[in-house]
Amino acid sequence: MANFLRTTLVANRAEAADRVFFEDLPVNPLSMIVVTLRGVITSADTATPLADLLALVPALGVSFRGQDFIRGSLSDLAVTNALVCGSAPWGAAPNATAGGSWSLSVPLCFGRRPFLTKECLPAVRRGDLVLDVSVDTVVSNADLIDIQIETVELLDETPEAYLKYTTGGVTFGTSGAHAVRLPIGNPLLGVLLWGTTVPAGTAATATWEKVRLKVDNVEALYAATNWASLNGDMSRRAAGNLDFLHAHVHRYNGAAAAYASTFEAGRPAGVLESYAYLDFDPLSDGSYMLETAGRADVVISRDAGTADAGRYLPVELVPIRGAGS
Repeated sequence: MANFLRTTLVANRAEAADRVFFEDLPVNPLSMIVVTLRGVITSADTATPLADLLALVPALGVSFRGQDFIRGSLSDLAVTNALVCGSAPWGAAPNATAGGSWSLSVPLCFGRRPFLTKECLPAVRRGDLVLDVSVDTVVSNADLIDIQIETVELLDETPEAYLKYTTGGVTFGTSGAHAVRLPIGNPLLGVLLWGTTVPAGTAATATWEKVRLKVDNVEALYAATNWASLNGDMSRRAAGNLDFLHAHVHRYNGAAAAYASTFEAGRPAGVLESYAYLDFDPLSDGSYMLETAGRADVVISRDAGTADAGRYLPVELVPIRGAGS
């Protein structure tokens, strides 16, 4: 019978200044890390965008003897876990009262589902597995008060694989076509994309405007796709798991008494507008995942009418040698 152990790594640690801190992670097979931020609203009648709250942790990593297993901004990691692991960020949404509190909890998983016994980090020796967190304590209209970090270990399990996802950055110096190389050796479940530019007005211009995938210079899986379609596919993949990442408002007639007329729900600019996902595991069972072992080159070919910065986060399923044999 499976058995898990949830423990507190960091308990309500006050964060009064920007810094980077390090914590040794547990030694048993590790399924999930939960990072929870708590803070206050500093400006009355002004809701703080969720993107700003996620920006309070601009960088986070999990490394084993210096090798990264997880690396990225809390925003990139939150979206990845919502899409790949069905584990979205959640919490108490900020209100519009100065001094009001908010909280935001972000799971970071090492398997395609939390508590999945066959997909988690294997047992390690004390001090080999380290978490590093960069905190930025002040963003527009909100302050970070403290941080909580909890872990979920799966006792006495022998996993067969684990997830590895680390963010890469690229600056496109010109518009047009460019190649972005992906890691090879492990199966790929997908690639999260972030772009500085997304379609606005009548223009379709985006950092990752048109995308195709090539393996050893042959088109594979995505022969040609567009940003808007990929962004829509991303939302469909996670459905309700992305609700908290979507900004959400209701309009009312401001000329009338407050709450007199409420119309349809709307979505102002939130977190997801800047993301899209190349999905290589649409059934979440590995049947379509991209095998890269023995390949010389796996490339995202990007074609766009803009020159700016982008990020990409490949999600690898790393097999554990000797497991399951």
